[in-house]
Amino acid sequence: MSPPTFTVAICGGGIAGLSLAIALSRLSLEKKDHIRVDIYEAAHEFTEVGAGVVMWRRPWKVMKALGLAEELGKLCEVPSVQDEDNPHLAFKMRKSDSKEGVSFYDLTVPMGNLTFHRAEFLNCLAGQLDPTTTTSHFSKRLVSYSLPSSSPLAPIILRFQDGQSTTCDVLVGADGIHSATRHAMFELAVKDVEVDSGDGRKTAETFLNTVDPVWSGSVAYRAIVARDKLEKINPNHRAMLIPHNHIIVFPISHGRLINVVAFCSWPDKDGTTFEGKIVEECNREELIEQYVGWEEEVQQLLQCVEKTSRWAINALRDLPISTHDRVALMGDAAHAMTPHQGSGAGQAIEDAYILGTLLTHPLTTLSTVKTALKAYEAVCLPMGIDIQRRSWLNGKLYEFADPRFASLDLDYDINEGTQQREIVLDRLKAVGRAVIENRKWAWTTNIEDDRERAVKLYEKWIRDQSHTGREVTRITSVD
Repeated sequence: MSPPTFTVAICGGGIAGLSLAIALSRLSLEKKDHIRVDIYEAAHEFTEVGAGVVMWRRPWKVMKALGLAEELGKLCEVPSVQDEDNPHLAFKMRKSDSKEGVSFYDLTVPMGNLTFHRAEFLNCLAGQLDPTTTTSHFSKRLVSYSLPSSSPLAPIILRFQDGQSTTCDVLVGADGIHSATRHAMFELAVKDVEVDSGDGRKTAETFLNTVDPVWSGSVAYRAIVARDKLEKINPNHRAMLIPHNHIIVFPISHGRLINVVAFCSWPDKDGTTFEGKIVEECNREELIEQYVGWEEEVQQLLQCVEKTSRWAINALRDLPISTHDRVALMGDAAHAMTPHQGSGAGQAIEDAYILGTLLTHPLTTLSTVKTALKAYEAVCLPMGIDIQRRSWLNGKLYEFADPRFASLDLDYDINEGTQQREIVLDRLKAVGRAVIENRKWAWTTNIEDDRERAVKLYEKWIRDQSHTGREVTRITSVD
């Protein structure tokens, strides 16, 4: 076996980190064994919190490109190849905050969406790691790293909570919303930021203000309900078919379980710091109390909850960078978002695909890695930020907190006169159209186009670098 071209350390063994490890092994068949991957996971095994993963068309194309579709297809119902581009019902929108609810919009899109049990999804990814190129290390929580001062190509030093340290050539932080990699990166990168507001560059203070997550003003009660238990109460309950409203529900594990995520929001708290535990176990009565007066199907669903936990929904501000030197951030470490687009896992998978493509590119060596990471940043960071913003807006739309539809959160009598009913339904349908407009990137854009843009940008920068002898140090146009 020939020695590796370089080593990649991935800190974080969640969906983001495992997807990247798989991409690095499967996209580098021509350079087999030339990239060695070490995954450092803080837990004692690969594990995921939360229950559901929603996958739209773009990340599913990545799963297919990486040869994962067959195994993942065993975990949920997937349209046939012939049927994949046809419209499928993705979810129903239903106003349920009164005794009699009303369905007002169906989202029907190519392929619909796929829903997975998160632990099953992660276990499938873990089973696809290549042991000849990838080594997994557990109980390894990164604390900090340092860049070499002796030589620009000397190893990066990683330091872990257990007091041990190791080295790598490339570091990827896939360590989530509270990423230690991100904190260390920004402390180092801010030293390189030129404080010059005259040409629009970030000041050091503004730069560092983006490093910590902020509270979205929402909490989510998460629970799993057994289908057979709900079926005994109401065999025609919509939760067994498709998600609706804000409670969000969708089936997982081939419909045997129902993932329940019930949101409560305080819009005036958006952007503040959450006081208390981010995740806390709570009793069912606390959850039920939040939905007093909602329609009977909601009450039936919540009566089936046996155990629930309350999650503060935090998100990142727009990061100014997601790479520095030979270090990159991906997934929630780069663009942690609210869950209202169902795209957090999908964006991590897309990051892995594009970053994996660039690191395994024939032009990529240890001396060109920094340029490859800048091309990744140029394409993936703006995309992640855009989806962050869209997810925030969707949350407002779902709860009628968008100023365009704010009056719809008031109770109304579904049995009012026909004219009044039609006025309300027309406004509700306008909410549905706004949600579709905000979400349609998920089925009208193509991940392969973004991948191609990243590759072309990288190749152009390498050519420019060979002519000028200067490395790319910041993002320029990606067009």
